[in-house]
Amino acid sequence: MNETTNVTSKNSQPRFFTSLRFRDLSVESPLQQLNPIKQRKVATRKEKQMRYAAYLRVSSEEQVGNYSIEAQRRANITWVKAQEGVLAKTYIDEAESGRKADRPGFQEMRRDARKLRFDAVVVHKFDRFARNRTDALAIKSLLRYDYGIKVLSVTEPSEDSDGPIGALIEGIMESVAEWYSRNLGAEVRKGVKERHNQGIHNRQPPFGYHRGEDKKALVVNAEEAEGVRLAFNAYATGEYSYTTVADLLNEHGYRSTSGCLFSRYTVREILRNRIYLGEVRYQETRWNTDGTRSFDAPVEWNDGNHNAIIEQDLWDKIEAMRGKRRSHRQDTKSYNSYLLRGLVYCYSCCSHPLDEADFPSWGKMYCRTHSGHGVSYYYCSASQRAGTCGQKSVPVDIIDKQVVSALMSLKPPKNWRDNVVEAISEAIGAQDLEQRLEQIRDTIKRMDFRWDNGFITDKVDYM
Repeated sequence: MNETTNVTSKNSQPRFFTSLRFRDLSVESPLQQLNPIKQRKVATRKEKQMRYAAYLRVSSEEQVGNYSIEAQRRANITWVKAQEGVLAKTYIDEAESGRKADRPGFQEMRRDARKLRFDAVVVHKFDRFARNRTDALAIKSLLRYDYGIKVLSVTEPSEDSDGPIGALIEGIMESVAEWYSRNLGAEVRKGVKERHNQGIHNRQPPFGYHRGEDKKALVVNAEEAEGVRLAFNAYATGEYSYTTVADLLNEHGYRSTSGCLFSRYTVREILRNRIYLGEVRYQETRWNTDGTRSFDAPVEWNDGNHNAIIEQDLWDKIEAMRGKRRSHRQDTKSYNSYLLRGLVYCYSCCSHPLDEADFPSWGKMYCRTHSGHGVSYYYCSASQRAGTCGQKSVPVDIIDKQVVSALMSLKPPKNWRDNVVEAISEAIGAQDLEQRLEQIRDTIKRMDFRWDNGFITDKVDYM
């Protein structure tokens, strides 16, 4: 009977050998299947010291024990030294789930791999890569077969270190990691639901509350509770909007739970939150097909084990006022037109420019019509959202009149009409050419597909 033996040699990780010959030497290895340029690059690496990249990841629930970042770092450094290699770079993702592929450190590693900045990637365990089999297979295949980069583990066998049997064990461990992640998620959701049934708030305490000594029940924060009542009572009068309520709270020295000034958005969340009636919220977690979270699940409200800050009568007044203003906005919405929509920018924000590629709408001022008196304003989003800009809202009429006056004073050249017509004609012509070019590309793709799959025996003109 053939037996599998675990052999550990000096300066090497555990190896798994078997007396059976799994590899067919007549079949090309992944390295042999690389294109000639990459074969030369990989061959050159063998003559140099191996460059390793370490990838470290820990989720929020794994911050203890052997899964901590420092524990992984020490294990990887020790392993690389044992291989007599050099640690080129370390990529870290903290408090990131292994079921997501859009992790910052993970994506940076992929970009550097494309540039062949290291020869191998090492992880403590393969579940640090991903706990989703599809993502794990995709990234490993990309690294191994497209870039010629090895994928290794400090504690587990792999295809690159142990051949076919390592590939088998690696695949099993990927399945186990995905099962663990899914099972853990189910257990967490079950626990969250049970806490909700017991009247326990599952999220961070909102403005007006803090955690009690048992770290479970919410306790009323007397000072902040006065701010909550101030916001509800002011809005119920009908004389305040979300924005003016935010200004009122800021003037009285209140700050949000994050320490920022109140904005119309934080005030809106306060006035819509039934937690101030003594209730707790639960919404089942659902996911879209693209991996993003879906918020279409119904919301449940149950009686909580904390004290209410406002009375039901005051809540009903707020709901009635909100419904009245919503109806008014629907009646007047179609009549609001803004001359300079999307063209007005905040001077204060634009004096501190950011990268336009990352923040394309930075400094842009938006239009809104006041639901009470019908006056339209341009407002800075940074000022409204986070209070980080001192620019106040500006009536639309003031800016529009200034721009119209400046335009009326312009004296265009005599042939301006001809120039405009010519520019429009050229733009339309260029657009037609782009559309035609795209049609030609699609036709070529269809022809290649039919030719490759034997649907046509000779290329014909489908143009």
